[in-house]
Amino acid sequence: MTAPHRSRLALVWGSALLVAGLLAGCSAPSSGDRDSAAPSSTPTATATADAADGPADYTAFCAANRAAATAKSGTVGEDLEAVQAQVTTIRDLLPLDDVSAEVAAGADVFATAAEETAAILAEFPADSLVSDVGLDPRFTESQAVQSAATDPDYQAFIAWTIQTCGFDAAGE
Repeated sequence: MTAPHRSRLALVWGSALLVAGLLAGCSAPSSGDRDSAAPSSTPTATATADAADGPADYTAFCAANRAAATAKSGTVGEDLEAVQAQVTTIRDLLPLDDVSAEVAAGADVFATAAEETAAILAEFPADSLVSDVGLDPRFTESQAVQSAATDPDYQAFIAWTIQTCGFDAAGE
């Protein structure tokens, strides 16, 4: 693999970890929330008023994304469980209604990429640290990483998720 290619993949993975860190470090969303209880074994999280005001309740999806972001700093087993919860919650919402065509298409790409990520994670010992396996070629050369780096629909979906779930760099 050429040095520029490896650098680009490291940048993509680093960016994914940065987004995950931002998502994990966010505090609870605004007080405009409706019912914010998330019935699961994952950490409780709530959706913002934007999600609560829409036609669908994205509370479980937002909670799964926060849990997945947090799990990136843990073990492969924890991350695998969190990614599988992400897949379940997004698949339960598909097809997304009342969003742009790009966001809807990106949701499908995201679900497929998350399933691929889960399959790759399952190849590692559960007690391995995510940080120790993140630059493994199975990830860096995967379609999931390529989608994150190049697919505008996937990127539109991620931007929509950040907006909908109230993730922001200020943690407000």
